[in-house]
Amino acid sequence: MIIETIRSTYQTIQIVERNGVRFMRFGDERAGWQGGMLVRRPTRLYFPYQQAFALHTMWLPSVSRFLAVGIGTGTAISHVHRRHPQARITGIDVDAAVMVAAKEHFMMPADDRTRFIEADARAFVPRMEDQFDLILLDVFYREETPQTFFSAVYLRSLADRLTPGGVLAMNVILPTAGEHSRKFWELGRRLSLLIGPAWYIPLGVISFSAQNIVLFSQRDPTVTAPVSQLRRRGLREIGAHQRMFARYAQLLPWRLKPFRTNPDN
Repeated sequence: MIIETIRSTYQTIQIVERNGVRFMRFGDERAGWQGGMLVRRPTRLYFPYQQAFALHTMWLPSVSRFLAVGIGTGTAISHVHRRHPQARITGIDVDAAVMVAAKEHFMMPADDRTRFIEADARAFVPRMEDQFDLILLDVFYREETPQTFFSAVYLRSLADRLTPGGVLAMNVILPTAGEHSRKFWELGRRLSLLIGPAWYIPLGVISFSAQNIVLFSQRDPTVTAPVSQLRRRGLREIGAHQRMFARYAQLLPWRLKPFRTNPDN
């Protein structure tokens, strides 16, 4: 059921509800979902990529300043707002209509801890002076991330916005194996070079097909924790906040991998 269709300056935004889940999509019924929320359990993260992002606590037990580049349904903002009650939150989106829809249909918080900026993040973020201990880059256009966001120049600007020990998380859709995986491995190398140690959680079944992947990179960590320790932290996070996670989330820490040389090379 289509709840609302919004035609903004940039795109058509549809709010759709199916079987107790509310979705946002950009475009018509052929477009993919930009996010989703369980109507009767809004604190429960619905999509696997949302739950993977919530495992940022493997590196950051607490968050004081969070930047969301790309807002969508505002699920990440809502989760950080709830999970880290001391956090100050900034959201940037080029489309003001998306921010309005996130507040009206997806319970995105708007209070004295949050601020929202209508701007093209490609130009705005490099001019910012604020620093954050957690940044999420989750920007799609027709199911793809504009290439500017993958560039060394832009990633360096994000690194400049991170505090020492801060974490950049990215949600991308790419294959991790085969002839079309080069972009993924190049992105991992850039993160490792420009920010710091990098990891990824692949969320698909077939590595040769494009899939949601959540990447993490930590700027100048004092100590780089081994993957085994990070996985234990992730499992503790899920166990301590079971209402926020689906049962399958227990598998996600085991999918965490550090970036190394492309195994196909």
